[in-house]
Amino acid sequence: MSWVILLRGVNVGGARKFLPSALAKDLAEFEVENLGAAGTFVAHAEVSEARLRRAIADRLPFETEVLICPGSEVLDLLRVDPFGPVAAGSKACLSVLVASATLAPRLPLYVPDEPAWEAKVIAARGRYVLSVYRRLSARIVYPNPVVERAFGVGATTRGWATVVALGERLAPTGSAGRRPRVPSTKPRPRHGGK
Repeated sequence: MSWVILLRGVNVGGARKFLPSALAKDLAEFEVENLGAAGTFVAHAEVSEARLRRAIADRLPFETEVLICPGSEVLDLLRVDPFGPVAAGSKACLSVLVASATLAPRLPLYVPDEPAWEAKVIAARGRYVLSVYRRLSARIVYPNPVVERAFGVGATTRGWATVVALGERLAPTGSAGRRPRVPSTKPRPRHGGK
């Protein structure tokens, strides 16, 4: 089984800085691939979650929350195409909750309220929370703090393009039936028109 590894709050604002590519090399025995600077990895080796977690903690130069998810769960999210088209100028995100949610907010949740929302929490599927955000003012309302407040637990968030990249590494082309996609910001044609 492949694992998706997400490190929470690393390489942000000068705190908990490290080289993800160096960590991936240090974890070569687990066939770890690095995806960018935010602490996102895929481990392809047959290994228990507990052993993988210990190995990561032993190699990081600081303490942080390490979220490890079965790759199959991420592939399942990609297969259902949870976003469809999103509003123009919006960016789709996936938040992964650190622990079981203590709150169950009514969804969708808009911050601020409609129609001037900048962050919208669309759905929750177990520990996975789907949201979109858009910039309407000088400051950006990022979805991660909105998700954390709404669900009452910590979370880490990745852009949907990163989730699609994870899916491409978890399921080589052709093995999943169809490739994951990044949600379009273009409206879908109605009634078969162009």
